[in-house]
Amino acid sequence: MLELKLDRVSRHYKQKIAVDRLEYTFQTGIYGLLGANGAGKTTLLRMMTGVLKPTSGEILCDQCEIGKMGGEYRMKLGYLPQELGYYPNFTVWRYLEYLAELKAVPPETARRRMEDLLKVTGLEHVKKDKIKTLSGGMIRRLGIAQSLLNDPEILILDEPTAGLDPRERIRFRNLISTLGRNRMVLLSSHIVADIEFIADEILLMKGGKIAASGNLEKILETAKGKVWECIELPETAEMLSRKFLVSNLKNLEDGTVSMRVVSDAPPTEQAVLMEPNLEDVYLYQTGTGGIR
Repeated sequence: MLELKLDRVSRHYKQKIAVDRLEYTFQTGIYGLLGANGAGKTTLLRMMTGVLKPTSGEILCDQCEIGKMGGEYRMKLGYLPQELGYYPNFTVWRYLEYLAELKAVPPETARRRMEDLLKVTGLEHVKKDKIKTLSGGMIRRLGIAQSLLNDPEILILDEPTAGLDPRERIRFRNLISTLGRNRMVLLSSHIVADIEFIADEILLMKGGKIAASGNLEKILETAKGKVWECIELPETAEMLSRKFLVSNLKNLEDGTVSMRVVSDAPPTEQAVLMEPNLEDVYLYQTGTGGIR
């Protein structure tokens, strides 16, 4: 079974530590990476693709350091960066054809893969159009298609559903679930629901470290006893919002406010303990987001 191992991996930018001595082992399956902006997610993914070199530590693919594997590692890899680079005057077909050449995919295989991927991503009808004429969502779909051209064993996706409408997001969540059956998929997203629905293992990053990891059930346990529901008058709700992390707030018909609060201790005497969801865990572990 393919194995990708982080061995005390760090990355520094002058005085900033973006990734701090991470240790983790990835195998076949879908790994969801959650964290606030600046948590180190994109830096970690760029190191795992070989685009960036660690300041210290090693990334090992089947016990071999990826930098020493060169083209052998790149052949195993599919990558969708947060910002997709492309030639605006290329047609969709020419762009995929060009990248297939760069990935050393045999021409006959490349044509079959391109046709299949255009169907899967819903871009078949625009394959002769120039990329500069596509919508942001279509360009994101094109990025997903190019990441799969070489049928990679390791698929790294940085914000793959950014710019997609809800229907497209669901389609690609299902696609990623299918892909994870026989390969390693690393998925970074700000959309908690995407991670919650499809990830076999969840890694929650904060300050360049892994704050929590495990399957959904294990991750939810980290916020058990920390999530509360309060029904308050608007003035009290406003005060509590300034003091606590609030994951949800809803105005009720009787003029009161229903609040979902993430806190170690009950925010009010009347607060009722609730079962946590992944969004609650995200707020609890990172201390960010919500209504404050």
